[in-house]
Order: sequence, then structure tokens, then C-alpha cells
Amino acid sequence: MPYKLGDREVQIITSATNVFEGAHIPVALDGADLVNGVKIKPSNFRGVQSEGMFCSGEELGIDENYIEGGSVNGILILPEDMKPGTKIEDALLLNDVMFDINVTPNRPDCNSVIGIARDLCAIYNRPFKDVDYSYKTVGDDVNKYITVDVKTKNCPRYMAAYVKNLKLERSPLWLRARLNAVGIKPINTIVDITNYVLIEQGQPMHAFDYQHIAGKHIIVRQAKNDEEIAVLNGNTYKLSSDDMVIADSEKPIVIAGIIGGTNSCVQPDTTATVFECAVFDLKSVRLTSKKIGVATDSSIRYSKNVYITTPETAIRRALNLVYTLGCGEIVDGIIDTYNKKAEGRKINVSMSRVDKILGIKIERNRVLQILNNLGIESSLNGDVLSCVVPSYREDIEAENDIAEELIRIYGYDVYNQISGDVFENSSITIGAYEPRLVFENSLKNQLVDDGFYETLNYSLYSSTACDKLLINDERKNVIKIANPINEDLSTVRTVMAHALLLDIKYNLSVGNKNLRFFETGRVYLPKKLPLEELPEEKNRLSIAVCEDGYDFYMLKRVIENLLVSLPIEYKLVRSTEPYLHPGVSADIVTADGKRVGYFGKVHKKVLKNYGIGSDVYYGELDTDYLSSLPEKTYATKEVSKFSAVERDIAIVVDSKVTNEEILSVIKSACGKNYVDADLFDVYKSESLGEGKISLAYKIHLMSEEKTLTSEELNAILNKVIKSLQYRCGATLRA
Repeated sequence: MPYKLGDREVQIITSATNVFEGAHIPVALDGADLVNGVKIKPSNFRGVQSEGMFCSGEELGIDENYIEGGSVNGILILPEDMKPGTKIEDALLLNDVMFDINVTPNRPDCNSVIGIARDLCAIYNRPFKDVDYSYKTVGDDVNKYITVDVKTKNCPRYMAAYVKNLKLERSPLWLRARLNAVGIKPINTIVDITNYVLIEQGQPMHAFDYQHIAGKHIIVRQAKNDEEIAVLNGNTYKLSSDDMVIADSEKPIVIAGIIGGTNSCVQPDTTATVFECAVFDLKSVRLTSKKIGVATDSSIRYSKNVYITTPETAIRRALNLVYTLGCGEIVDGIIDTYNKKAEGRKINVSMSRVDKILGIKIERNRVLQILNNLGIESSLNGDVLSCVVPSYREDIEAENDIAEELIRIYGYDVYNQISGDVFENSSITIGAYEPRLVFENSLKNQLVDDGFYETLNYSLYSSTACDKLLINDERKNVIKIANPINEDLSTVRTVMAHALLLDIKYNLSVGNKNLRFFETGRVYLPKKLPLEELPEEKNRLSIAVCEDGYDFYMLKRVIENLLVSLPIEYKLVRSTEPYLHPGVSADIVTADGKRVGYFGKVHKKVLKNYGIGSDVYYGELDTDYLSSLPEKTYATKEVSKFSAVERDIAIVVDSKVTNEEILSVIKSACGKNYVDADLFDVYKSESLGEGKISLAYKIHLMSEEKTLTSEELNAILNKVIKSLQYRCGATLRA
């Protein structure tokens, strides 16, 4: 049958049973594309031509949130006040433009339509037109209905208004369309108003069911330990004194800044409501939100900052919408409690300095126009620009910030129109690494050249790390994180080795072999627990090797090559590091007795704790100390014209005596004739005696003045032998 489409008639065949004469319905004609992928074209049903199709809400991509009947399994029946012939996207306000805007952390004022509009007005040089905040009240006094008591410093401002004789209805289409555009489901007039204000003003709000506020008294306080509240997401949370709540005289009714409780929210039978607008400490809201695992539009905005002035405009806007929609009667007065007043900050900047920062000179009238359009009240007196920065622009503090505001509105493309050197009058700051980083980078380059790979690990680790490493000294006193991501990242590290051993374990588990890793980082050693002052931070270079055929002496070579360019005299002594093998490890000790590093084979028990089945060699250097050393200087001398001579010596000593100690004695005994000494043979046998070992050395001797005679050489060797007997308990091997 023919149907009227505006001023013309079309013939459409339908089997829908809910269509009736006089109904206003959406029609898709030839060429239309439906959301389900169907493309409409004329068709023939048993010899009857059909020019289009009647549409349901599903075929248009809408549901009850947009229009009544949107979810009905049948043709969508539109309101009678919609004019036939109108495009459906116009009739249902679906033709709006949506912007997806990323807001940088320094601009929380732009987490609202108002904030973005203010910037756009400045960009296009249009006057900012604020929304209507006017409304009419019905008399009476809000203080007769509700009282407010703020008992926590985490709430700088709290405002409340009272509305009675509510009409909880479906919000008008224009309001629902705007909420749907930002992904918020419309509920009813009062709840929709709070969500609308949230998006428009950037101020979270809450509407209480007045009849469920015990004692008609609102208290903003810290929660009691183990206090519980059931909230709108269906969960019940146990709180502590670190969490902030809105409570009545009996119970908590909102987790402040995050989510409302089921015991106070607006219900279909609600007849009166209390609107709240508040400013909550961003750190408090963020920590509680993370602890309970709930992130809402409100908590996200509070975590980024809500300004002290925003509640005032937001609550007035909410009351204006109540009055405009006629959904309640507004009682006189607004309760306003605050412990921090909002004041614009005054700053004075030099325009010549701003010109120098920008490299261009912006017309002074344009400067004042830009800043005033941004809400920064500005005036110019000679070279001095006086600005009153509004409270919602906490990111503006000095002339660099003013320069940034000017150029981003004026336009960076101005630099494309300038010939020559834009910043010819600007000074250049030459950047450089601090000495420690320069030193660490040189070590890194050496290690990379030696086949090592750099790793980057968290400075947090498990509380069991020290136990795995067999550590039982002051490094076991770790700083615990208040809100750790998980147990493996629950404490601040006091030792570097744990991370590299985990790296090796993982790589071995996925089939990687011949591993050479290094890492630079810090360890954090608390002076006292619980913390009363910042911990001592020490920088370290750690090295780990897990490779077939690798041994202690190969790692020793790597360590000594790293130290060769430093003006440091050191000796190697047996290491006491608990996670290294006591007989295959060494400490690097300076002449004044300071330990600046250590290296060796990782203890078998430690490897077992980490589930590593291969040998691992580990070393660590104190880069704070080593980088503080002056540049190494080199002394040169002429090559002696006299030949060097060699003498071999074999001694028997206790196995606890180190090669380093013996070499030191040999060097001292040889005096100025000493050139070098090498260990070339190690022999062990029960015939030497229990705990004894035989070591053979080749000693290189040379005089700068003459060729050494046999008598002089024998005298030197006798002195060496006596020194070894006296200082090391050595005897000549027969």
C-alpha cells in the first residue's frame, strides 16, 4: 500500500504487525545502507513493487537509550511530534560531530567541554560564551534539610544543594543524545543531570536519595578500619583509614570521588535529592581507586585534579538543568564548606624576554587578546606584562609558560614565514652527561665490544630476593612498597644480582645459550626502618655470564680491562660475598682498604634457588666511587738498553694464601729491578702436606743502569725467598 513520505507517496511492502495507520516510522529508500550491511534497492513481491523498507531500531543501530521502542523486535514507532520527511539522523540527533581528544597531563582543565571550548575560542578569536547558570528557587532554607561536616583534610571544598518534589522521568532527546555521544547510558533526569555536568564542567557530582541519609547529616571523613560498603557495581569493599568516604550519621554512603553506595543512590521512588559537588585530594582518590580496582569517570578526573572553583559553577549548572527540565523544586541556599580559598595568581613577565624565548615579536594587542581569551587577565605597562592566572591553570607559573600559551594560539607556522636565523639572539645551552654517566657509558661500550648485551630491569624485586641470594646482612632490610603491583615487585632492591640471575633463568628456559649480560642501576639502602629519611642510593655496574667453557679467569680479564684506564691501585682478596663461591671469587680492594667491586662464580645453592642448572659468573663494580677518580696520567721513560733476565722459583704454601699476596711480596722484594712475575704452574699432592699447594713463578728482572750479574740476581732471589718465608709461610719446593 502507498505510504506518505513528506510531500510524496511511496509504496512499501511490509510484514510487520505493529504498524498502524497514522504511525510515524523510519523508512529506508533506494540506495540506503543499513548498519547490518543490507543495501536497500526496489524489489518485487508477487508482482507488487516495493520502493524501500520500514526500519527497526536495530537496523538503524540505536536502542532504548536513544528513543523509546529502539529495542523493540519490530518497526520503530517514532514520536508524533517528529515531522514526516525529516532525515532520521536529524530527527534523532544522530548527525552530531564527535571529537576524540587526547588531553596532556598538565591540562586537566580540558577534561571538560567547557575547558576545550575555552581553548577553541582563543584559537579562533571568538568570545567565550558560557552556559546559563540561572534558576529559580521555591523559598525555604537548605540548612533545614541537611547539614554537612568535613572531618578530613583530604576534602578542601564540599558543596550541597537540596531539591524536593522530584519528577524522575526519561530525559529529553537532546540530553540523551549528548550522553550517548560520550558513551554514557541515560538513566533518568536527575542521574543524567549529574553525568551531563561531569562531561560539560569536568566536575564529578553525586545525587543522594534524601530519604536514605540517616540523621539528615553528611559527614566527609576517613573510613574506619574494616568498614564495609556495598556500591553500585555490585561489589562490597572493605576499607581502611587511608580511604575517604562520604557518610551519614550511621554508615558510609559513598567511596569519596570514586563510586556511590547502593544504600543512598537515586531510586525510582526517590522524591527528594541532595546534590553534592566536592574537591577531593587527587592522591587519596588515586590510591583508593587503585587499591579496590575501580576506575570511574569521577575517579579519573579527581586523579588528574579538580580545581577549587569548579564545584561552584557545576552545582549551579545542575540546578539550572533541574529548573530547565522542570524535574524538581529547588530550595534556597547552597551549603559551601571549604578550607582553601581560590585566588588567581599574579605574575609579571618581561615581554622582551618572551620575545627572546619565542624568537619572534608578536603584536602587543594580539598578545593581550590571546591571553584574555584564554581567561588569563592581562595588561601591559611598558615591557612588563601583568597576568592574573585563573585557579584552573596551575600549569602556568613563569614567562616560559606565557610564551608557550602565546605561540600555540598564535601558530607555530609563523616560523615558516621567517627568513634567516630565527633564534639569532638566543643563547645556546650545551647539554652534557654528568661524569658518572660518561664513565658508565665508556664501560658499557667496552662490554658491548666484548660481546655483552645490556639489560634493563625494574629497581623493584620480591621480598624473598635476599633469601635466594643467601644474604643475611643489612641489605636484607628492604623498603616495602605501600601499593605493589604484585609480590615480585613489592620491595626496593638493595642488591643488583637478583635481576640478572632472573634474566639468565628466563633465557635458558627459552633455549638461549652463551649469555653475557650487564646492567647499570641503583640500589637503595635505608638508613633506618621504618623510613624517616630518604635511603642511600648507590650506583652499580653488574655483569653476569653463563657460557660453555667460561671460567673465573675470563671474568677476571673482563673486570681488569674495565679498570685498566683508571688511576687506581688495588689488590684482589678472597671474597666474602655470600652468593659467590668462597673459593672462586675475589673482592677488589683499593690501597686504602675500600671495596670497590667483586666477582666470581655464583654459589651452587644460589643457582639451585633460581632453578639454573649451568655455572654462572657474576661481577659488580661501584661506579659512584670509580667515576669520582681523576683522569689517569701516564709516565713514560726510555726503553732500557740492558736486557731483562728471567728466573723461576717454585714454593710450597698453605692453600689459603692467594696468588695476589704472593705476587705483592715478590714485587716488593725485587724493588726497582722488578719487571713482572707470572704464575705458570700449580701442583697439588698429598706428599706436599695437608692443605698445602705448590706454585711456580717466572720472575722478570732488569736494571736501568747495567746488566745484572749472577751474584746480584742470586741476592735478589734470596731476598724474595726470605720475604715469602716470613710473610707467606712459604718454603722452597725440593
